[in-house]
Amino acid sequence: MNSIAKIYDFLGRLAENNNRDWFAAHRDEYDEVNALWLADVQRLIDRMSLWDKSLTGLKARDSVYRIYRDTRFSPDKSPYKRHFGALIGQGGRKCALSCCYVHIQPGNSGLHGGIWCPERDVLDALRHAIDDNIEEFLEILNRKEFARRFSLFGDTLKKMPRGFAADNPNGKYIKIKEYLLEGQRSDDWFINCDDWTEKAAADFRLMQDFHNFMNFTIKNEV
Repeated sequence: MNSIAKIYDFLGRLAENNNRDWFAAHRDEYDEVNALWLADVQRLIDRMSLWDKSLTGLKARDSVYRIYRDTRFSPDKSPYKRHFGALIGQGGRKCALSCCYVHIQPGNSGLHGGIWCPERDVLDALRHAIDDNIEEFLEILNRKEFARRFSLFGDTLKKMPRGFAADNPNGKYIKIKEYLLEGQRSDDWFINCDDWTEKAAADFRLMQDFHNFMNFTIKNEV
C-alpha cells in the first residue's frame, strides 16, 4: 500500500467518524499518515524546484493546510477536513501569486492551480492584461498537452466589469472573478504508481507559462 492509499484509508474513515472522540482515539494513525503526506509534499516541492527556482528552500510544513476546520461561520460543525491539501508557490500557503495546489480526497482528488480570490486591483490588472494579450493567453490555454490535463474555470460576472465595453469579444475571460485551473485526477492515478509526485511535478510544469503570464502582471503592474 503506497502513501496515498494509506491516506485515503484514513480520510475515508475520518469522513464517516468526523468527531473529536474518534480523532483522539486514532491520533497515532493521523500522525503516521500526516508524516507520509509531508514527505510526499516535500518530494514534490523538491522536484518542482528544479525548474521553478522560486520554490527553492520551501518546506512542506509551510505549504500544507491544517486538518482542523474553521467552523465559526459554517453550518457544518464537523471539526475536521475530509481532505489533505497543499499550496505550492512562493511562500507556501500564504502565496498571493498564481501557483499550484494539490488536493487529496477519496473520489475528489486533483492537481489545480491559478490565483484564488485576487484583490480588486490585481483582478483589474489581470483582466486588462488578458484583453491586451489575448492571443498569448489563448495560446497557453490551448496547447495540446496543457488542455488535455487542465481547464480554466472560476465564478464569473453576469455583466462586463467597469472599464470594458459590453460587446468586448474577450468577455468570456474578462468576466472571470478568479483565474483557476482545474485538473481532476482519479484515485487510481495517485495510487497505481511508485511515486505520484513524479507525475504531479510533470503535470504542474505544464502550468508554468500560465503562472508566468499571470505573475508578470501581478509583479509589474499592480
